[in-house]
Amino acid sequence: MTREEQIALWRSTPLPQARSAYPGYDENAPLAPAPLTGEPLHDITDHPRIAFDASYFRRGIDGALSRCYVRQGVRLALERALERLPDDYSFLVYDTLRPYRVQHALYEEFYARVKSEHPDYGEEALAACTEEFVARPVRDLRFPSSHQSGGAVDLTLCRGGEALDMGTVFDEFAPIAHADFFEREGMDETVRANRRLLYHLMRSVGFTHYPCEWWHFDYGDGPWARRTGRDPLYSYCADGPYPA
Repeated sequence: MTREEQIALWRSTPLPQARSAYPGYDENAPLAPAPLTGEPLHDITDHPRIAFDASYFRRGIDGALSRCYVRQGVRLALERALERLPDDYSFLVYDTLRPYRVQHALYEEFYARVKSEHPDYGEEALAACTEEFVARPVRDLRFPSSHQSGGAVDLTLCRGGEALDMGTVFDEFAPIAHADFFEREGMDETVRANRRLLYHLMRSVGFTHYPCEWWHFDYGDGPWARRTGRDPLYSYCADGPYPA
């Protein structure tokens, strides 16, 4: 199968319903602790086929990184994905590794938004709604949130330097951001095909996917471990390129 034929197949293959994508997945299942020694971080900011948007740095969020760091395994998987595409395709990365203070700022920001939109919600409901899109920040070396491990990546596909139409901007925290939102009848077919392409491409090289955000993929972190039935590979990046 040529690369063009593979792309056409991915673009025509429906996304699985969230519950069927990972049979037996339980987000609350006990998780083995991540090893404290593991793969190094790689700076991929200057990669010829991976552009970095530095979304949170440009927004001025305290502690946000201006360069793109991922674990070695994530870099290799991204490069395997690019090898499966013609040379005019590339990745645009919105966010990867997050220091604790960035995760905390994002959580507090969205929590406040949810609270203002739902003043009748109690603490449990507010936390649940917030954590649909933003993980609770933790400083646990063995059980970090995904972006604090260096294993999560938020990204989209580009062709000819232009981002493909995915139907929303990055961090559109609403149901339309759910990956399968455009699978329903009557929705935009181009967006549907683009989301399918990104999803199937990333899954083909070992990433797992968070279904509430079309842009979010995991490798080696806690969500990846639960969805694959394996142990996590990456602990909290306490020795990252920033003050822990």
